[in-house]
Amino acid sequence: MFAHQHTLDTVITDYWINNNSLILTRYTGDVTGQDLIDASLQKSGDIRFDQVKFIIGDWSGATNIQISPEDIKALVACLRPISVICPNAKSASIVNPDSTGNALVAWYKFLADDLSWEVEIFHNHQAAMAWCRDYADFMRQAAIAE
Repeated sequence: MFAHQHTLDTVITDYWINNNSLILTRYTGDVTGQDLIDASLQKSGDIRFDQVKFIIGDWSGATNIQISPEDIKALVACLRPISVICPNAKSASIVNPDSTGNALVAWYKFLADDLSWEVEIFHNHQAAMAWCRDYADFMRQAAIAE
């Protein structure tokens, strides 16, 4: 696990799971577009990223998302060369099922269609767990530890 503090109320925590086959990033607090881009670039520079098969961004703990359409365009531009590192990876975001950020998520999914990654959007953890066995195992272990 690796947590980085970006702004006063933002914590972005990365979990490298199952021999790095899954990278789970949890966003909590206030998240800006620059926070998102910086975290993505930092992960991509990690040697473990070469082994990634699944990428999950969990936004369910984000309380205030300040990301513009321009930030999404910049993110996708950064992700294009990153997706070459692990071209067969599958990517998903878990977002709350409300209007907060849903338009930006849809815009991201549209722009990300030209990445080599399969991109999914989920509105609950159960759907993400059904999609990725490593995530399901991680969530079960976390529940046992509590």
